[in-house]
Amino acid sequence: MFFARSISHHTTPLHVREPLSLTDDQQVQWLERTREPEAVVLSTCNRLELYTFAPSARHADQLWADLLAQSGSRADDAAPYTAVANGTDAPRHLFRVSCGLESMALGEPQILGQVTRAYEQSHSIGAAGAALSLLFRSAIHAAKRARTETAISGGGASVSSLGIHRAEEALGSLVGRSIVVIGAGEMGQSIVKALVQRGLTQITVVSRTYDTARRLAVHWDVRVRPITELGDAMQEADVVFTTSNAPFTILAAADIASVMAQRAGRTLCLVDLAVPRDVEQDAGDIPGVLLYDLDDLQQVIEQTLAERRSMVPHVERIIDEELVAFWHDHRARTVAPTIRQLRERAEALRQVELERLYNRLPDDERSRDLIDQFSERFMNKLLHQLTHNLKVKATGDEGPMLAAIARDLFGLEDTA
Repeated sequence: MFFARSISHHTTPLHVREPLSLTDDQQVQWLERTREPEAVVLSTCNRLELYTFAPSARHADQLWADLLAQSGSRADDAAPYTAVANGTDAPRHLFRVSCGLESMALGEPQILGQVTRAYEQSHSIGAAGAALSLLFRSAIHAAKRARTETAISGGGASVSSLGIHRAEEALGSLVGRSIVVIGAGEMGQSIVKALVQRGLTQITVVSRTYDTARRLAVHWDVRVRPITELGDAMQEADVVFTTSNAPFTILAAADIASVMAQRAGRTLCLVDLAVPRDVEQDAGDIPGVLLYDLDDLQQVIEQTLAERRSMVPHVERIIDEELVAFWHDHRARTVAPTIRQLRERAEALRQVELERLYNRLPDDERSRDLIDQFSERFMNKLLHQLTHNLKVKATGDEGPMLAAIARDLFGLEDTA
């Protein structure tokens, strides 16, 4: 049975989400310990989610508690913020997430890549088996349809674009402004791309991974500075976007105050898009500093939402269509082990009876070949209608029950 557990921006403030953010290494370590049952972890700046194909809801809850413990959190503390989806609700939730309907910025394009990477990470270490692989491939396919058949991802629908919009609200046009982007990861790349596409040119990327930042700078024709020159870069900047993956604060209020003391009263706009946050909250109290984080972007969302809301019914129709196809394929696969066992049992019996017959007949190779071919054709024809009916009926709600009945009737091993 499919299960999903989720903590997201919908019900959870940033200060609660921050400690739950998992690094890639933490996710891999947990998944390597938890290969049975199947599991996929989706951790982004706005959500932590667990998808699993497990025997029971209790088992899923235990996995969720263990995953939260990986970040040093307790399931009881997170319970008021945890959204639960069981059975058919879990795949629907993943489809909605993948299509951007659950994103802070409705239809944001980044979520599809994040879902894809979450699945690939789990699959590569053996934590995502047949059931979750089919689920995630189906959800990714639905999301690609939504992006190509609708405008749900148009109109600047991304966290990076919303962050830029927030800076523009605070300072006016960013043309001619000095802009610093801290971090060269996915969000940093997204910010740089969005800035360049707006025709902005005074962009500097600062990163601990200087080589990565340099490749980004070459691709987008922007400047790059090592992390050791961050203070100098901030003294020159009008806007700073922080996007690092650091599990700790990288800009302390005292350091920002020191920078502001050398800026002759010039305003500094800080847009913190990291989870956990890169900027110490007290920095917002420093004169001349305008500090915004992900929670502040909610104010921008309502202004940019109307255009994409009209696309939601179309996307939901795509989701409905793809869910029907997913459940058809999933239920058909539930009887595959039963059919395989049935054929293996029939083949084993055929071989036993052939051996018994051959022991009573002359050693005539041609006769044996004819008997072997006849018995194999007879077995296949006898099983054909039965296996065909199982496959067809498995696509309905009664599929698991029919598979169980078939296993019982033919004395097969229970694969459930």
